[in-house]
Amino acid sequence: MNLGTYALHLGRGCQSNLVSHCDLSDLAAGGIRIGDTALRDQPEEVSCANEVSDCHIRDGGRIFHSGIGIWIGQSPANVLRHNHIHDFYYTGVSVGWTWGYGRALATNTIVEYNLVHHIGKTSDGDGPILSDMAGIYTLGLHEGSVIGNNIWHDIAGLRYGGWGIYFDEGTTRILAESNLVYRTTHGGFHQHYGRENTVRNNVFIDARDFQVQRSREEDHVSFTFENNLVSWHRGKLLDGKFEDSKYLFRSNVYWHAGGGEVRFAKWSFDEWQKRGQDAGSQIADPKFFAPEKDDYALAPDSPALRSGFRALDLWRVGVRTRSKP
Repeated sequence: MNLGTYALHLGRGCQSNLVSHCDLSDLAAGGIRIGDTALRDQPEEVSCANEVSDCHIRDGGRIFHSGIGIWIGQSPANVLRHNHIHDFYYTGVSVGWTWGYGRALATNTIVEYNLVHHIGKTSDGDGPILSDMAGIYTLGLHEGSVIGNNIWHDIAGLRYGGWGIYFDEGTTRILAESNLVYRTTHGGFHQHYGRENTVRNNVFIDARDFQVQRSREEDHVSFTFENNLVSWHRGKLLDGKFEDSKYLFRSNVYWHAGGGEVRFAKWSFDEWQKRGQDAGSQIADPKFFAPEKDDYALAPDSPALRSGFRALDLWRVGVRTRSKP
């Protein structure tokens, strides 16, 4: 605690290290850095196969406001599991350091069972002061990477970009599955541009401006958005570039809790389906157990469960109690 920049940096050549049950707080910048920005050619110089688990990382960015809870650069095969990250002005978790489709090393990353909240705007109400940030932010090739069974909530950007899950430039072949995302300013999910990503079986709740955003049309498939549950009170469902057909929505459940027609960009639900999108999807009340208490468990008769949505395994999210030797 009370540190001038980051708490820990596993830099050049750091491999197979375990950082477990650490408490990092009052940080001028961020919590933990893994790897660096350089593309190393020699295997022994690459930081890889490190694990950060059951750590409480909080109250960062106090002087360098762009500090990140956990940052992974050009470093593959790392695991971030069961961490609790909160009260940063910028981003909770950031993975990758290649803009576009060039060579990238941040593959086979596992991010699971983490609780990340109050990013951008802190729990005491300070902020937001930065834009273009997220609960989790990714760049470049991510073959084999999975973002699964995490909770991301209360994410706020200043002018734009307070997203829950943010696939930025060139994010490719990453899977985001069974996450809960709620109360973001600019969207539960956003892809700037990328290739062949999958967003599956997630719950996106109450983004302020729009729920799902796609910022660039490309010649390949951007992402598949399937078997998700999306509910909101205000703002739009979709924002950005949807004139082409290089994306696929299917088997989702949508619910405008605030009332009114559900529009898919400029199209009605029927028009949207005629464009080949959202086959097997429905507009229906998902029947959350107690949404006013942020309890988004589903009632047994939820239409989402009947349509194949798998209930989220959230009771294991966050730091586990350390067993005594």
